[in-house]
Amino acid sequence: MYYIFSFRSRNQSMRFYEMLKRENVFSKLVSTPRAVSVGCGLSVQVSTQSIDEARRIFSYGLYDTFLGLFYIDGGYIQRVGGV
Repeated sequence: MYYIFSFRSRNQSMRFYEMLKRENVFSKLVSTPRAVSVGCGLSVQVSTQSIDEARRIFSYGLYDTFLGLFYIDGGYIQRVGGV
């Protein structure tokens, strides 16, 4: 179980990843799952334990290419609102 932040821009995906890294929030740059694949193909993955901190950090940035936050559990994928 984990979450992914998906963007249309690889640059913004990497920028958000670097922000999380600076704040010591464990995350990974991952290929966007096919079921979500509507953007650049690169997303930021965070654990369920880190999602609140990641959302807080996300709120500080300006991400005009943000596509959505998705919860993933095996083959189950759900778009999550209220980032």
